[in-house]
Amino acid sequence: MPPQVCTYSYFSRDVARKVTGLVTDNTGKAHFILSGTWDEKMDYSRVLHSSKGENSAEGRQKTVYETLRGKELWKRHKSPDHADTMYYFSELALTLNELEEGVAPTDSRMRPDQRMMENGRWDEANMEKQRLEEKQRSVRRKRESDSSRISEGTTQMELSYRPLWFEKREDPYTKEMVHLYKGGYWEAKEKQDWGVCPDIF
Repeated sequence: MPPQVCTYSYFSRDVARKVTGLVTDNTGKAHFILSGTWDEKMDYSRVLHSSKGENSAEGRQKTVYETLRGKELWKRHKSPDHADTMYYFSELALTLNELEEGVAPTDSRMRPDQRMMENGRWDEANMEKQRLEEKQRSVRRKRESDSSRISEGTTQMELSYRPLWFEKREDPYTKEMVHLYKGGYWEAKEKQDWGVCPDIF
């Protein structure tokens, strides 16, 4: 069961921004209860026993869970100093865009206009952004002009526009179509062989 964000009313006795969830196995048996708020902390408690309780206001019978004492899963860290000058990003958010050596040339952290903007070179960043967007439009137009039916349900555009490291397959658990890692990225990174990567910047 996915976590649920509870509705909150100004007059409610409930905690604002509350999140609850139940971790079950494939038979529906509950093993853990998740509780907390989406912006402060989350705890989990192991379920020892469950029993049927009273009917809820909607007429459904509630399940009562006996649990061990909760343990902390996650807690929000204090905002970094001078957060007001960094869009109030967390430490994690601030580090997500830091450059890393040896990544694919298509890694979004390599986007030149973004780097210029982060270094305060606003005018150059704006010109570079316009150049990149025009390049993307040009590539899309070419892809669309090359598009012709190859087989039912597949176009030339779809064949030429496939992820390098992922493939669309049925998830064995959810039975939904998802993109699953097919391998190759870590090997290319180790060898520093990015020959299959298109020139997107």
